[in-house]
Amino acid sequence: MPERRNRGFWLVVGSIGLACVLLVAAILYNAPMKETIGHAEATLRVAQAAAERIRDSKGSLGAADAATLAAADPTPTYRDAESASTGLDDVSIATGPTSWAAAVQARPGACFYIHLTDAGDVFYGVGTVCTGSVAMRAIEPRW
Repeated sequence: MPERRNRGFWLVVGSIGLACVLLVAAILYNAPMKETIGHAEATLRVAQAAAERIRDSKGSLGAADAATLAAADPTPTYRDAESASTGLDDVSIATGPTSWAAAVQARPGACFYIHLTDAGDVFYGVGTVCTGSVAMRAIEPRW
């Protein structure tokens, strides 16, 4: 009786094993990015809550500029509309007569935006320029 060869079996098993190792490596490599994105979104939520408190006390989101936010909540660093965010706890703020926006840099070239209006609308966005003035153009319903 001729000897059976299992070469095809081991080729398939080896390929599947290698694919599994590469998949696990990709997941582990990208895990810190998930934390970074979550931190950027949390920083924007903190700024949003502070802006909404200012709106409730002063009557408009337009009053929630960088200086007023820094006085109300000094935890993140707040910048004016044309100064770009430089990191996760650094927020660029823009205000209009009836709107407010913020941008936070998650990593170089990756920014998250939130845009609020006095009417209660909340918009989100992502982009590469991390300024509050760019965040004013955010129009998406979610990140």
